[in-house]
Amino acid sequence: IIDNLGPIMTVAMIWSFLLAGAVYALTALWGKKHRASGNFIYDFFMGVCLNPRIGTLDLKMVTELRVPWPVLFFISLSCAFKQYEEIGYVTPESAFMVLAHWLYSNACNKGEECVMTSWDIFYELESWYLLFWNLAGVPFSYCYSSIYLLKNGPMNFSLGWNVMCYVLLVTGYYFWDTGNSQRNRFRMFWNNTLIKRSAFPQLPKSFIPNAKYLQTSHGNKLLIDGWYAYARKPHYTADLVMSLSWGLITGFGSFFPYFYLTFFTIVLVHRVGRDDARCARKYGADWDEYMRVVPWKFVPYVF
Repeated sequence: IIDNLGPIMTVAMIWSFLLAGAVYALTALWGKKHRASGNFIYDFFMGVCLNPRIGTLDLKMVTELRVPWPVLFFISLSCAFKQYEEIGYVTPESAFMVLAHWLYSNACNKGEECVMTSWDIFYELESWYLLFWNLAGVPFSYCYSSIYLLKNGPMNFSLGWNVMCYVLLVTGYYFWDTGNSQRNRFRMFWNNTLIKRSAFPQLPKSFIPNAKYLQTSHGNKLLIDGWYAYARKPHYTADLVMSLSWGLITGFGSFFPYFYLTFFTIVLVHRVGRDDARCARKYGADWDEYMRVVPWKFVPYVF
């Protein structure tokens, strides 16, 4: 895979254009455009179809979960195999990236039922930008640390440094996985769609029975229990901790492995601002009360 990364990435980019064009054309042909502006360029970029399907197969679920994250994992695995081929062993740093991307990929698939309540699935339109990012952006840009370690390794960091990175990764993963699970399973519980699965690993605190919440006049319930009793976006914080560990495991020789952290920080901070504005309009005084109960965005008593 790593020896053919350029051609594979090119094909992924071509497929994103082909799928985006097919989804747009068929939606227009069937007269089922959703939230269309009337501007072709804008509508092609932002999308006009909510959940395109092939029979019972949800195309957006496939392109959001089943393709990008496994591809990312296999790129990192390929980097590890290539390193073994070149130097006769896999370094702790390369093994770290295989673990990191397996954890992320596995979490997306073992908790797939939780993704149904996410903003991307129930509101975002299947568009060129969503397809391009999922098929080409995620797998072929989030792998920078793995590629850097292959091209510049072995790094020969101290045992203490590597242990610190592993602990940071696993800790961030635990709070990210359980945080997303708490939030989505809370929604599913009240929508009577909660599905009990035993896919590995099922972590403690993934679901909070009888969770505390703030009832809004709009009808929705805002979770104020579990990790969400301490911050409004704890799963974002945990995600950023993991992305930081992906950079730290490479050292400080280049900005290249820190692209993901930089990009992700900008995206998440901007998304939180948009979420706050949207929820303030939607919930009014109830949102003010929610912010009083849970005043911190990312880190309690800090930010």
